[in-house]
Amino acid sequence: MKNDTFAILTTKEYSRTDSGKCWKSKPDSIETKEINREFYDNMTSEETCKFFRRLGGSETVTRCYTSAGYIPIEIISCDPSRTVRKVRTFDIVADMREKVA
Repeated sequence: MKNDTFAILTTKEYSRTDSGKCWKSKPDSIETKEINREFYDNMTSEETCKFFRRLGGSETVTRCYTSAGYIPIEIISCDPSRTVRKVRTFDIVADMREKVA
């Protein structure tokens, strides 16, 4: 783990079922990577969510109390055609409490 790591980002991508009425229960792909505070702030800012909503997609942000405070821990994004859904989950590194301002 790098010194500037703020969180572990897990991205799960889902597609529609064959009927097209709901999402598959198992993700099509899973990607995990370490991110720093700047990347996290850019990804979870209100301006970023509003930008993607204006493009026609949907963004749902879930906030929770963590060791770093009351911050977003999950973002669910759907593309404008509603065929792909991405669930991004942030696992905050526990020892960041003193470094967060």
